[in-house]
Amino acid sequence: MRTARSIGVAATALATLGFVAVGPATPAAASVTEVDWRNATFDVPAIGACPADRVHFTDGSADTGAGVYRFTPGQPVRYADVTGEGVTDALAVLDCGPPGSEYTSALVGLTTRADGTTIRTLGPVVVAPDWTTTIGDVTTWYGDVAVLLTGSDGDRQTRYYRWASSAQAFVRIDG
Repeated sequence: MRTARSIGVAATALATLGFVAVGPATPAAASVTEVDWRNATFDVPAIGACPADRVHFTDGSADTGAGVYRFTPGQPVRYADVTGEGVTDALAVLDCGPPGSEYTSALVGLTTRADGTTIRTLGPVVVAPDWTTTIGDVTTWYGDVAVLLTGSDGDRQTRYYRWASSAQAFVRIDG
């Protein structure tokens, strides 16, 4: 029988090894769709002026001192198998900027490890080229990801990306 103490010791050991629990030790999240993303801890890639960092979100935002990170308001976390591994992954639009500054946006791919208890960051699908460009509609089909980018001048571009397992990264497939 598990006790609160044994669960606490196991959680501390996992944290020491770099694994981050995303919920209670038992039961584990059965899939990425059960993760409380707005209250989770995971590695966030560099976004604009913000460095890559392990970020603990509380109610959808975090201040690491080096940057203010947040889930983009009005952008839901989307779910699809974008790696082709037969499991559902997550796509989240995240913003980051220096404290008191404008935010730059990125679409970030996330998944859970096979045990369902730890988050693995796949990496950025796309990082907006500057803070004046917004990430709009995100659509997936057969693992490919289409992202609508809108510039401050109203210029709209749809870009297409695919997970490249050989590179362990998303690559642009439309030139």
